[in-house]
Amino acid sequence: MDKSKKGSVILMLTVITTIGVISLSVNQIFAQSSHSENDVTPISAYIIMTKNNQGKDVFSPQSTTIKQGQEILILNNLTKTQTFTNGDGKGDANDGKIFSIDIKPNSFGEYTSFNTSTGDYPFYSKNNLNMTGHLIIHPK
Repeated sequence: MDKSKKGSVILMLTVITTIGVISLSVNQIFAQSSHSENDVTPISAYIIMTKNNQGKDVFSPQSTTIKQGQEILILNNLTKTQTFTNGDGKGDANDGKIFSIDIKPNSFGEYTSFNTSTGDYPFYSKNNLNMTGHLIIHPK
């Protein structure tokens, strides 16, 4: 085999190997952070921790409505660990008593409203008090 063909074959094998390693790594990341296979509750809503147009950290959407027993997936697309915590962050008597989930960067947390009464629940991140929102829970 001449040098140019040999070089092309080596380049192709390198590219194929690199793609295979990247694919394997991505699959492992998703497998480690995937919605539990044993969890039969369907995800009814998504909340994303992200940056808005002004570059501020926010929950998007800021208001989410679900029914009792439904599940929310909260995605942290920010660079620091955040929390999804009920309350207003200003000394609310129920602060963190209903839900408080630490969510690492580029990961997610899940919340299922099984034992939560209907109502409007303010939430925030303990790590960024300016990140706020409302979870509205309706009857089944």
